[in-house]
Amino acid sequence: MMPQHLITLFVAVPMAAGIITLLAHGRRTLQGLMGLAALVSNCLLAGWALTTVFTGDGHILVSQMGNWPAPFGISVVVDGLAAIMIAVQSVVCLAVFIYCLGQLHERFAGGFFHPLFHFLMMGVQWSFITGDLFNLFVAFEIMLMASYAMFVIGTTPAQMRQAYKYVILNLVGSTMFVTCAGLLYGQIGTLNMADITRIALAGKLPETSIPVITMLLLVFGGKTAIFPLWYWLPDTYHTMPAAIGGLFAGLLTKVGAYTLIRVFVMMFGSAHQVTDVLVPIILVSAVFTMFLGVLGAVSMHTVRRILSIHIISQVGYMLMGIGLGIATVKTLDPQAALDSRTLAVAGAIFFIIHNMVVKCCLFLCGGLMRQHAGSDNLDKIGGLLKRDPWLATLFMIAALSLAGLPPLSGFFGKWILIKEGFNQQQYSLTAFAVATSLLTLLSMLKIWSYGFWSPSSGRHHDQPEVRPNTACGMISIALLVGIALTMGLGAQTYMDISKRAAQTLVNPQPYVTAVLGEQHPPAHHASVAHANWIADTQIVEVTP
Repeated sequence: MMPQHLITLFVAVPMAAGIITLLAHGRRTLQGLMGLAALVSNCLLAGWALTTVFTGDGHILVSQMGNWPAPFGISVVVDGLAAIMIAVQSVVCLAVFIYCLGQLHERFAGGFFHPLFHFLMMGVQWSFITGDLFNLFVAFEIMLMASYAMFVIGTTPAQMRQAYKYVILNLVGSTMFVTCAGLLYGQIGTLNMADITRIALAGKLPETSIPVITMLLLVFGGKTAIFPLWYWLPDTYHTMPAAIGGLFAGLLTKVGAYTLIRVFVMMFGSAHQVTDVLVPIILVSAVFTMFLGVLGAVSMHTVRRILSIHIISQVGYMLMGIGLGIATVKTLDPQAALDSRTLAVAGAIFFIIHNMVVKCCLFLCGGLMRQHAGSDNLDKIGGLLKRDPWLATLFMIAALSLAGLPPLSGFFGKWILIKEGFNQQQYSLTAFAVATSLLTLLSMLKIWSYGFWSPSSGRHHDQPEVRPNTACGMISIALLVGIALTMGLGAQTYMDISKRAAQTLVNPQPYVTAVLGEQHPPAHHASVAHANWIADTQIVEVTP
């Protein structure tokens, strides 16, 4: 059983790297080497987990901390969804780190950036593998505390102004999260995800839990930047250095999307009293998120602001898949309805991992564009096609993938979602999804035509001999574009993996059995625990 417990290294490795690089503060080369070794080790570990989970009939890796049985102990779980997210996240972090080795300003490269990077990664991976809601809250807080400090690397006035907004929003969200967790525990007596899923499958969720679960949608929706909780993001990501913006764009909102799938598809997707309330909210929010987001992107005229707002519009597709994945499809027979829901969730998973890679890649491209031209304002740059044709080529591939042109990776996720939208007769939602894709293409072509195709107008216009060293940046961008191309050209393989992960989420009994064992705890263990608490706290009156 020892290999099962190796999944705890997804927390231990980045935590150790964070501590070591903190002790090596100021030693830039040592920090870089230690960090690179930790990231490569993490990639190998992620590859092992992905292979193990999807080999043969599939496995779910479970480690119970201290050998305490679930749901009373702390469960760490790697199922299909967690394995996919960790694997893609590991590659994204490695690419960003390579970019930072050459492109991050020397003032930050040997300081606290390195430990913050690894602690952020620790929180992200812990979020993916935790098996209970309270430890999800703890993982979120570790991730967010690291992001607060990384947010102000550079300490420009614009960064500091937006940092206050970012911190306050997340503090409110964290307060709501821990409050909801407490209320949910008081109602059903457990925070273990498998145990809550078991209760939902048995139809034993109390009616009083519905408002609490709806509040969780607000908590995770704020972290994912869905409508109308997106107001913090457009003015935020473009103020940071490109490397930090790329890391945040590739990870943070995707952690929120992962959590929405884990909570509302796996845990509560079988509870019709919950889904009947949430599905209309989710689908309406998906429409406004994707369409209003892309309208905002089309209206912008700076590269990083366009890319920042596109994060919002792309989240709309993820939300669309989640809504279709838990919708009650009355127009289809039960098996066809189950297949449609499974494909919708698989499309959402495929789209999330595609977006993690492509969105991070585009932010890094934007950073190199700024290094070449001295600005990312489309009126002040141009001629980059002649100056750096490789950057122009890689940017074009990533941009067309984001827009969803075949045979690139963005097409296949959108195709599945649009197909299942039609299948479930969500025609208005599907029409907005198609329109959003077309407007995304328009905004990407705007960046291409102004930044690469039009005549030179940046600072290199008068100094053509001045060329920044972009070797590390180009390596990282090429790595991400290569991953995106494999997702497009090998889409069937990625979709098969996504579908297998989705099957465990839509029908979560294997997850429940893997975590709780064949002998499940009593269905009403919450009431038993409550009765024991009352017995332990009875006041015994003693007569002198």
